[in-house]
Amino acid sequence: MTPPASSSLHLGRGLRILRVQMVQRSGEIDEYDFSGVATTILTGPRNSSKTTTLKVIDFCLGGGGSVARKLGTAIDEKYVLLSVDIAINGQLHRMTRDFEFGRRDRVLIDDSIDRTTNEMSEWLLRELGWPQLLIPKGVNAGTASQQTPLTFRSVLRHIYRREDSWIEFAKKEEEFLRRAVISLMLGLAPSRYETAEYALGQAQRKLASAEAVYRDVLTSTEEAVRALVTRLGLPPVAGEDSLGNVRAELERHLSMTRAEKEALTQAAEDSTRAAPGLDPTVPQQLEDAATAAAVAAEQVSALRQVIDEHQRSQLQVQADIERLDRLIDAVDLFDDIPVRVCPACEQSIEPHNSQVGGTCYLCTQPVSGDGRKRRAGREQRALTAEMDDLADAIGRAQANLDEVKQVETRASAERTQLAARLHDERVTHLAPFMAALEDISTEIGKAEQQLAALPALEAILARRADAKNGVDEANVEVERLTKLAEADAQLANRAAEHCGALADRMNEFLSFFGGRGWIDELVTISSDELTFYVGTRPWNQKLGAEAAVLFFLAYSYALLHIDVDLGTRACPPGVLLLDNPYQQGLPPGTVVEAINRIAAAAETHGTQVILTQATTARNISAPHTEIVMPREYA
Repeated sequence: MTPPASSSLHLGRGLRILRVQMVQRSGEIDEYDFSGVATTILTGPRNSSKTTTLKVIDFCLGGGGSVARKLGTAIDEKYVLLSVDIAINGQLHRMTRDFEFGRRDRVLIDDSIDRTTNEMSEWLLRELGWPQLLIPKGVNAGTASQQTPLTFRSVLRHIYRREDSWIEFAKKEEEFLRRAVISLMLGLAPSRYETAEYALGQAQRKLASAEAVYRDVLTSTEEAVRALVTRLGLPPVAGEDSLGNVRAELERHLSMTRAEKEALTQAAEDSTRAAPGLDPTVPQQLEDAATAAAVAAEQVSALRQVIDEHQRSQLQVQADIERLDRLIDAVDLFDDIPVRVCPACEQSIEPHNSQVGGTCYLCTQPVSGDGRKRRAGREQRALTAEMDDLADAIGRAQANLDEVKQVETRASAERTQLAARLHDERVTHLAPFMAALEDISTEIGKAEQQLAALPALEAILARRADAKNGVDEANVEVERLTKLAEADAQLANRAAEHCGALADRMNEFLSFFGGRGWIDELVTISSDELTFYVGTRPWNQKLGAEAAVLFFLAYSYALLHIDVDLGTRACPPGVLLLDNPYQQGLPPGTVVEAINRIAAAAETHGTQVILTQATTARNISAPHTEIVMPREYA
């Protein structure tokens, strides 16, 4: 990209605005050239796009939001593309905003670099060579709990003075952000924010939290350890080291006790085998009796199951016999009913006609007896025989059951007798060993319970150790950051020097307006909190509206001198955008003189000023270029 042909603007450190182009939907291009001289004045009546042009510059430098909201519906409807040619530290760039759908939140840099509006701040800060800092979100860095990035947009609010912000540093700006912006431009931000102050505050809060946790853990763990040690009869436990000694001692004691129990058990068994009068065959007899009782019990169960099955069969056979009885009774019942109509030919039958026995009523053919009754009789006889067989089977099974029950009773009695005999004989011979075995078993159980509780004690003591380590680490960090903070305090002299240079330039400007809107007081800036004082009081408590406008004109004048006064140590903005400084009833002649002094400073030091005003710029004597804006927007 090449600068405009008429460019005579000094492209030094900081930012310069060279040209604005606005492409209409018809293809026509509206262009405004700011590269002729140091000061450009946009003039024209209200609604002639003076302020809109400054907003276009702001928008192309990464302003967020929709076109209609930021620039107005008239711009959104008339134009399809906006671009701004700029110089950053002498390097030329073009920022383009396209209204095409999907690209309204993106900025195209030099037709090749695509950035979102959020990413533009990082790119601009990097190109300007300004530090990218995280600043505490609070006036007091030591008590702030969060940090936020210091963006190019925050700095732009100080060098682009909007029409509605001539009595404040920037519209709706937090105090911590104002201090950060001034620190950045004065070259104090790295030493102010890349220091230990914020980190020290965080570390001190972390230490306080760790100490509170440690106190709580210390109290709770001591109570828990004391309760466990007392209840389980453990030796005193002071820490993890002593807990290891306790574990080793318990494991040694448990091993010795188990060995003692094994030896005593072996001695008891040997004594039992060698004892006189103890029949060695009794255990085998007891085993045989138990086996016989188990076999008999199984047989009893099997026979009971057989009897149950036979009895169920008896009930079923009896039901069949009763069913056949009902059938025979039904056949006999229908024999006495007289026949009046032939079922075959439907001829009436005369009941008074004589009938030969064993013949048909109609055809007098011989008729055999009813076969159903004979068949039912055969079935009944077969079922009766089956009932007799089942009764015999049940009788035999019941007799076998009685015999097996007697065998089971005898085997059970013998088993009980042999078990009692064996128990009595063993108790007699083992009595001298029982008390010792019970004591040893109790001792083993106690030792095992104590060992099982040790992991819980370990966890409790580890929690206490972790809390103590947290306190120690926080203490080390606080000590380290305290030393760094003490070293940072040595930079206070340089901060006072830079703040003094900015205040001197403001006073230089304001000295020409004493009695013409300004009061006879000097501006001073405290280097520790970057508060602007007029006399002995903060500026916003001392100044009325007219004096506040002069105060910010002086602030703008001083910003143009940062590069000259502070050199490479500072971050000079290089450009001022001043939207209609005729404010708050300040006499126009006073504003004209202020503009002349600002424009002369820009011309002398190679910086740039772009301002707007409704009246003609003929009364501005300092070198400038006037652009008369067409009245287009109703």
